[in-house]
Amino acid sequence: MEIKEENKTRKWIIDALFALLKRRDYRDITINQIVNQAGLGRRTFYRYFKSKDEVMEYTTKLLMNDFAAKIIANSADTLETVARSYFEFWEGYIDILLLLNKAHLLYFVEDHLLSLIYEAALKSGHVSAEISKEILEKQYEQYQYEFAFKLAGFWKVTILWCSESPRKRPEEMSKIISAILK
Repeated sequence: MEIKEENKTRKWIIDALFALLKRRDYRDITINQIVNQAGLGRRTFYRYFKSKDEVMEYTTKLLMNDFAAKIIANSADTLETVARSYFEFWEGYIDILLLLNKAHLLYFVEDHLLSLIYEAALKSGHVSAEISKEILEKQYEQYQYEFAFKLAGFWKVTILWCSESPRKRPEEMSKIISAILK
């Protein structure tokens, strides 16, 4: 499945970078190679992004937007339904997840996972946008270790799951996650 993006130029840049990732090591990919692959000029690239790292960070935000949309579409409101939606989401992007894993680029997701999940929770209505920032910061301060622990475990399970052959179905994974976190 391809990453969804409304802006065609950004989409071409993202697609070009991922096409190159299939053949080259990330650190060896240059902006020139990306724009050549996309059929664009360097100035066009820099109009949208400052670096290839910024392309990857933007891509992870797009992915989390799709995750929020999946939660909304599934009316996921329990741990089990959110977990099922999560694994359905990654199942739809399994090629991207496997490519990021193979290229040792999962850190683009991992490093921003807390804020990305928070943004997804806002978009899906799991966290009210009307809650003041002070209240959220106080709640986060109180629960940050628990949340970080659970989120890190969820992510490590995701990496293990994506590497399995055959992979468990999202329904199976949601039951496993629910049993672990209860």
